[in-house]
Amino acid sequence: MNFVDRLLGTFLWLLSVAVVAGITHITTIFGLPAFMEQNPLAEIAARTKTGEVTLLPPPQADRPGLPFTDPAMVQAICPFDLAEGGLRLHAEPEVDRLLALSFRTSTGQVFYSMSDLAAQQGKIDVVVLTPAELEAVESDDDEDNPTQDLRLIAQDSKGFVVISALAEFPSEKAQAEALVKSVSCAVEPLAEE
Repeated sequence: MNFVDRLLGTFLWLLSVAVVAGITHITTIFGLPAFMEQNPLAEIAARTKTGEVTLLPPPQADRPGLPFTDPAMVQAICPFDLAEGGLRLHAEPEVDRLLALSFRTSTGQVFYSMSDLAAQQGKIDVVVLTPAELEAVESDDDEDNPTQDLRLIAQDSKGFVVISALAEFPSEKAQAEALVKSVSCAVEPLAEE
């Protein structure tokens, strides 16, 4: 065997290894959600009340908390049930402090997320509705005085919002907790016709 044959054989072997590794990596990434629990936050949601913001304990070795949680984030959860009405969320973010909102289905899939950069005039106002509720609310809109609320459609009537604030340093944890607790999250019954 000459040098060119050995070089070609080595190249083909390395190419085969790279292809197999790539396929394995992609399969793992796409298959991971199927291997996770169907309702990963059922235990946390069971300890909270619908339409109330509940601060989550920080992740620890024996109590992991939310999946993929950053230890520098202070988080709270607000479960909702749109069968009782629309969810209204109001926040007044602080300047230079990250506030992130993640709207999720009951199985934990994100259907919308936003940060403090979406604030209008220093406020975030979001209303989460089912498609039928949105249609009813839009029929009552005043064309001369349009609403400034961001309206989101949730395909499932049950879900939750994860509210996160960044504490860059341990000394800022109390400020981040206060910011998360200041977010109001309540289910409002729709007006009867």
